[in-house]
Amino acid sequence: MFLLKGLIILFSLVLSTSVWSQSTNWSNWVTFESRDGAFTMAAPSEPEYLVKEITTSIGAMELHSYMVAPQYDDQNPNLMYLIEYYDYPEGTFPEDSAALKHFFYEQTAQATSYEIGGALSYSSESSVDGIDGFLYRCQYKNDTYVMKSRMFFVGDRFYHIKVYSEKESSLNDEMDWYLDSFKLK
Repeated sequence: MFLLKGLIILFSLVLSTSVWSQSTNWSNWVTFESRDGAFTMAAPSEPEYLVKEITTSIGAMELHSYMVAPQYDDQNPNLMYLIEYYDYPEGTFPEDSAALKHFFYEQTAQATSYEIGGALSYSSESSVDGIDGFLYRCQYKNDTYVMKSRMFFVGDRFYHIKVYSEKESSLNDEMDWYLDSFKLK
């Protein structure tokens, strides 16, 4: 009896591993480095780099963006992969200002959801590469599309990682793989 249960469990593990590895071909992904941004990430292809000046309540800042918009198909279930970062003036977010950062994360999640005409689905504290931050998901365009995001600070530098997908294909390995691939340099 125990042998049969063991074989069933082993067979299930082998089957689920082979299905997972067939659904996602990670070997096609590239790891890119942002020297100025001091990070590396994985993406389905080399991202396009853009810099633009944005105006905020504390003045003008440079917004740095890396974007990949792959051809949407079974191999690429997401519409767009995006990471943005910008630097606040030194001392704006002291290391011990957890409550201030949390408030900023909540406000940013709400504002980002509003900007794309959506509503926040969930949010929670999260970490990536040992850095505390915030994870959230919003649905937009009549709940047809989903954006999942992770954001965090390193010093006064704010990072905002986003993945956009159709809702029907939004529970995919590529979305989480991208969000989790961030590494500081």
